[in-house]
Amino acid sequence: MKRSCIAMLAGVMSLSASAMAQPVKVFVLAGQSNMVGFGVGADLPPELRSQPDIWYDHYNPDAREGGPYASATSTDWGALEPKGDARRYGPEITFGRAVAAAFPEQRIAIVKVAQGGTNLVDHWGRGLPPDPEVLYKSQLYHTLLGSLDSATYTGDRALLYPDEVTRLDGALARLESEGHDVEIAALIWMQGENEAGWSAAFRYGDALRGFIAAAREDLRVPDLPVVLGRISDNLYPANGGPIAAGREANIDAVRAAQVAVADEDPRVAWVDTDDFTPRAPDDAYHFDSAAYQVLGQRFADAYIALASGESTSSASSTSSAGSAGAGGASATAGSSGSAGGGSGATGSSPAAAAATGSAGAGGGGATATTGSAGSGAGPAGDGGSGGCGCGMAGGAGPGSTAAALGLAALAGLRRRRPRGRQAG
Repeated sequence: MKRSCIAMLAGVMSLSASAMAQPVKVFVLAGQSNMVGFGVGADLPPELRSQPDIWYDHYNPDAREGGPYASATSTDWGALEPKGDARRYGPEITFGRAVAAAFPEQRIAIVKVAQGGTNLVDHWGRGLPPDPEVLYKSQLYHTLLGSLDSATYTGDRALLYPDEVTRLDGALARLESEGHDVEIAALIWMQGENEAGWSAAFRYGDALRGFIAAAREDLRVPDLPVVLGRISDNLYPANGGPIAAGREANIDAVRAAQVAVADEDPRVAWVDTDDFTPRAPDDAYHFDSAAYQVLGQRFADAYIALASGESTSSASSTSSAGSAGAGGASATAGSSGSAGGGSGATGSSPAAAAATGSAGAGGGGATATTGSAGSGAGPAGDGGSGGCGCGMAGGAGPGSTAAALGLAALAGLRRRRPRGRQAG
């Protein structure tokens, strides 16, 4: 495989000597369809349609079977831009721009592996056997990490795609072969909609904890920052969502677990997606183009807060978001639902700010919630919130009374709002 692609990128010569001396910050983006993204490339501002100063390596498991996203798979590092024949994008576009603006002395590189309709129980856990029902969604942890994966795959756990070009190990090797030092900076995770529709929802917290622990262990970064996208309240049937009535508790469980994991771990944060407009009236699982731009900014704001060691109480919410039950306050900082408003707390470049503004949104939120000691924190209130919720350490365990009460409170705070509210 040709390994000189990096040196050919247009943005390389613009790097300063100090930037070249710094390790490349590599971000791992993974999850299901809202990480894949349904953003339309033509909807991006011109300056975000191709960003050669940010390196991007993307894999979609559709490539295993020649599915609709097979052409989105890259073969080497390239410019950050929409991928595939349809030129679609997810949160990576504005995430990369905002992080590059915040760390101008370092090269930013993004590795993304995402596949729609996948879950932690059957597809993303370390060491899993193939999924006999959906073969091409199998063993995605290994697809992401490759030789960095410490699991053994033999017998009924043998790799279904043993000759697959895995992603992160090869991407890092290509950087190192070019003489770059590498820093694995963070894991950005947008997933959970799948479990919200069935009983795996009630095991989501433990599955997510296990996934994060495995990734940190195999990447040898024990304090790796992790940013989670909390699944949207668009999913509730009362909001016109696709999950059947009677399963609201499943949605509650996944949302509560995502907040709880962040509350328990000072190196984990979550961001809100409740204010995002669905992609179409009949597709409340996914977001519109503008929402993916805002989501990327929020992920960046949350990562920057974690990287700076910013206190979770340093930026209390200015929205009317409410607290949730026994878990305590979970209101997120950022927009109050107004359109076209300010950027996040990162001091991002004009390009990043333009991206957020072009989304017609209130911008990425500042940094954090006034996090709770309990693990059952619930969603923001009806005033609308944006931004991220950076969890505090010391949360009650997932089996605690506080968690159970928090889950009940979350059920009581499900939004009942009209459809079609604009992102931000």
